[in-house]
Amino acid sequence: MPKILFIEDDLSFQFALKKLLECFGYTLIIADNGDDGFAQYQKSLSIDIIICDVDMPLLDGFQFLQRLQRIQENLPPFVFISAYVDATVIQKIDTLGADCIIKKPVDQEALKIILLAIRMKHALNRSIYSFYPLSPN
Repeated sequence: MPKILFIEDDLSFQFALKKLLECFGYTLIIADNGDDGFAQYQKSLSIDIIICDVDMPLLDGFQFLQRLQRIQENLPPFVFISAYVDATVIQKIDTLGADCIIKKPVDQEALKIILLAIRMKHALNRSIYSFYPLSPN
């Protein structure tokens, strides 16, 4: 089962999304803030996707991603989640190189499709393809 590191400080939202993602077939590692998320990431052998709230105490989502980028070049797919999405947030997310942002409240079917699409995109980026022209013979 694919493993998600889910970093969210709102315990009720954390519980609800955990149950939903488990129904989708994901295994979850839960962190209550960016510091805890960083520790969980370093302890885990493999994380397939990171879902991270933007606004959190101690270490916000942007700081968390920047810290991860300093220690590892090829990160798993990274999805921000936030109740507040504006042009400034979108620009910062784009600059940091995250895959996307999902606005709270979360549409269940959209979330399922987004996570599948992001996993497929990253799988293709890791694959090496060689293309050869067809010979006329």
